[in-house]
Amino acid sequence: MPEFHLFSALTTPYIVLAAGLAFAFSIFIYRFSLPPLSRGLKSVLILLRSSALFLVFLMIGEPLLSLVTRSEEAPMVAVLVDNSRSLTVKDKTGDRKAALLETLRSTAFDRLNSLGTVLYGTFDTKLKFVGMFSADSLSLAGDGTDLGAALEGLKDTAAKANLQCIIIVTDGNSTVGSSPQYEAEDLGVPIFAIGIGDTSEQQDVLVRKVVTNNITYVGTRVPVDVTVKSSGYGGEKIEVMLRDSARIVDRRTLSLGGGTREYMVPLAFVPAKEGLQKLTAEVSQLQKEISLQNNRYSFYTKVLKSKMRVCLVAGGPGPDVAFVRRALESDRNTELRTFVERGDGQFYEGELTSGLLDEMEAVVLLGFPAKTSSGAALSAIIGAVGGGKGVLFMLSRTTDLARARSLEPLLPMSLPAAGGGELQVFVDVPVVQRNNPIVKLTNPPDVWSRLPPVFTSEGRFRAKPESEILAQLRIQTITTNDPLLLSRSVNRRRSVALLAYGIWQWKMYSNGVPGSENLLEQFFGNTIRWLTTREDDRPVRVQPVKETFAGQDPVEFTAQVYDGTFKPVDDAEVTVEVKQGETSDQLNLVPIGNGRFEGTFGLLPEGDYTYTARVLAGGQRLAEEQGSFSVGAMHVEFLETRMNEMLLKRLADQTGGRYYEGKDISRLPQGVASLPGFRPREVVRSSEIELWNRAWMLAAIIFLFTAEWFLRKRNGML
Repeated sequence: MPEFHLFSALTTPYIVLAAGLAFAFSIFIYRFSLPPLSRGLKSVLILLRSSALFLVFLMIGEPLLSLVTRSEEAPMVAVLVDNSRSLTVKDKTGDRKAALLETLRSTAFDRLNSLGTVLYGTFDTKLKFVGMFSADSLSLAGDGTDLGAALEGLKDTAAKANLQCIIIVTDGNSTVGSSPQYEAEDLGVPIFAIGIGDTSEQQDVLVRKVVTNNITYVGTRVPVDVTVKSSGYGGEKIEVMLRDSARIVDRRTLSLGGGTREYMVPLAFVPAKEGLQKLTAEVSQLQKEISLQNNRYSFYTKVLKSKMRVCLVAGGPGPDVAFVRRALESDRNTELRTFVERGDGQFYEGELTSGLLDEMEAVVLLGFPAKTSSGAALSAIIGAVGGGKGVLFMLSRTTDLARARSLEPLLPMSLPAAGGGELQVFVDVPVVQRNNPIVKLTNPPDVWSRLPPVFTSEGRFRAKPESEILAQLRIQTITTNDPLLLSRSVNRRRSVALLAYGIWQWKMYSNGVPGSENLLEQFFGNTIRWLTTREDDRPVRVQPVKETFAGQDPVEFTAQVYDGTFKPVDDAEVTVEVKQGETSDQLNLVPIGNGRFEGTFGLLPEGDYTYTARVLAGGQRLAEEQGSFSVGAMHVEFLETRMNEMLLKRLADQTGGRYYEGKDISRLPQGVASLPGFRPREVVRSSEIELWNRAWMLAAIIFLFTAEWFLRKRNGML
């Protein structure tokens, strides 16, 4: 039965007094009547008037009616089952899939239903809830395991239901996403982990990692460092190969040592044509490998047709100029021209002309313009950068900020009126920016914060709204909001500003900072590539949303269609045909407005595909584009093939749960039932009705007064 509670802004004595006064006033009004009334009719009239008056007074106090219901909610157990490909492995303990199904069909899981409510879910890269578990619920086709996301998916359930514990059935290898330990701690629910698989190192040889350039150039030798891992072998020889779409482009023979080891094998290729190129690193097969699907690793690299032409303009000689020039020249894909001022507005290398700058793809300004810089050189640079050349602006003691204001429309920040003094600062790259292509390094991610100090001007530099701050300046231990490194990309123009000088110290005084040895080379290489990579300005673009799709991902295409003046074309016909061998499939993309189109092929079998996209508008062909993509080219699920017992035990210990092996599964129901909080909970639900804000309350008051008036008129009363 629900409980009723009435609340009002008026205290109880006032409400009782109001009721008494309303009743007394009504008796006073009807003490005498013309014509005389019977006692019964008079009582009815007194009741109607006193009730109406009392309700009017009650409404002044804004009464609130609360209905409270109480119920009991059984404890809930969430069972999450790993649905990724790694559960298809057959290791020393046997078939993992069979072990998984045997565990889930055991009487231990049947007994869970008698303890409370059981919520079943399967997970790979996403969590999916199922009404009741069956063998059909598991496809074991997931191309990744995101245990953290699976736990995060239970947050809403934990907030709304009586979730008392989580049971995870998995091999413990979380291959994508963040660490599940953070999500487990945040969730605050005991986790019972059931490990599936063998904890010992499996007999296997695999390609663990490939490091190469994302962007390279025709005719340039591109190094590819392949990391090979082996376990359970010793003395065997394998071949490590690098293939493009047609042939083997490089190979090395590797002798395996005993135990578990990793080897870095240097390979290389020379691209012959521009465009997106797919390559595959492979290792030859050995007998008794636990998996052959991890013997290859496919990747893409974008091949451009020529080297990057860069012009370095310095306001005067100095150590920063020497180290920046050396870092730029170390990149074999960069063609560098250097112009250093000698103090009279002239350059040691000769005249800097507009024609020469027109041949460049990016301009690096280091301490330029200085006070003695010539107006002609500055005008030529402004014209080149304004015409679309990428620019890297680097501060120096020689920089004349007053003269540099003419460059301000092309830079990612506004300049202060005057330079003032200088500050010694450290660079601080926020965690959210460490994957930015400009500051991303192959070094440890915290290497930026461990570099020696540099200098900057005391003047206040302010980032423009459309700019992105990549690094802030830190004074001692205090990180400020002032930018030290920032970038901007507007109207197909790109610019980067490094508001620090003395960066040569990052090279000279970084002994003992792992990863700083080649930081300048990587940073300038990243920056120049970002500045010289032009945004695609084709009026028609049709492409897959990514180059490599996981086996369980639908293959999606997008298109943008514009006319010659870059106005959107919404009535175009966009058709995409994909081919794999002799098999082909066709799809018409659907317009979604503003010249954009999209469509999905659904799930395609694993392999390499080519596509041809045709765009028609008004009966005429606007464009025909071709390209390639892959489905299921890489299986991260097979990079680690042993069961991660350590992680599962850590999750259980951290949350107050327990870890079970398959042989101990019978103890699971007892462990769940013995949890201190594992019991039904009382659920109290309340609903409130604002009586003063209800139309039917006003109708009741009107009805009472109307009924009184009707009876008075019927009996001839005034």
